[in-house]
Amino acid sequence: MILLAIDTSTTLTGLALYDATGPRAECAWASGRNHTAQLLPQLDLLLRHLGAERGDLHAVAVALGPGSWSGLRVGLSVAKGLALAAGMPIFGISTLDALAYQHGLPDMPVFPLIRLGRERFAVAEFRPDGLGPGRCGPDRNVGLAELCAEIVGPARFCGDLDAEVRAQLHDSLGALAHLPPPAANLRRPSFLAELAWQRLAAGTPDDLTTLEPIYLGEAVKPK
Repeated sequence: MILLAIDTSTTLTGLALYDATGPRAECAWASGRNHTAQLLPQLDLLLRHLGAERGDLHAVAVALGPGSWSGLRVGLSVAKGLALAAGMPIFGISTLDALAYQHGLPDMPVFPLIRLGRERFAVAEFRPDGLGPGRCGPDRNVGLAELCAEIVGPARFCGDLDAEVRAQLHDSLGALAHLPPPAANLRRPSFLAELAWQRLAAGTPDDLTTLEPIYLGEAVKPK
């Protein structure tokens, strides 16, 4: 049984194939706004590396955002199309939940960030709950300065951390800001797949007809 995970939340796109043994294949690349043209060819290539075909897929997971309006629509449309054609269960996973799961530590809160445009970020707070990072509130649309003003202790940040964002966090928070190195900060679709696999095992798929992306801001038109 193979589960496919699709993440098109931002200009970084990811695909993962996962089964009962764990991740079987994974790729992540800077797709820009070319999700539509690149997603299915990359999926077919990943399947060929395993000697598999689309007919070997048994479930599909998709990142729901927050993130890019156009990217999220592409990912969800592909996921729904594959699920509908093959009668597969579908699992929608918050992109922030997947990021927190990837970077959760037992000793400090985690703040995953997704850039929304116009200097705004999607963020949610996660704290250790004994089983991993537990969500402490809803997704929010905030400015970086606004978020930093709320931090009172050590915190781990992850997600869309380019050089400018890293500098702002360091300048505002100093040693309180814990940032993963760029390679460790790559948003990996295998963690999205693992969260979906847990739901597959529990038998809690989403409704194919009502599943929708999570939007926190207006669509930003390219300049």
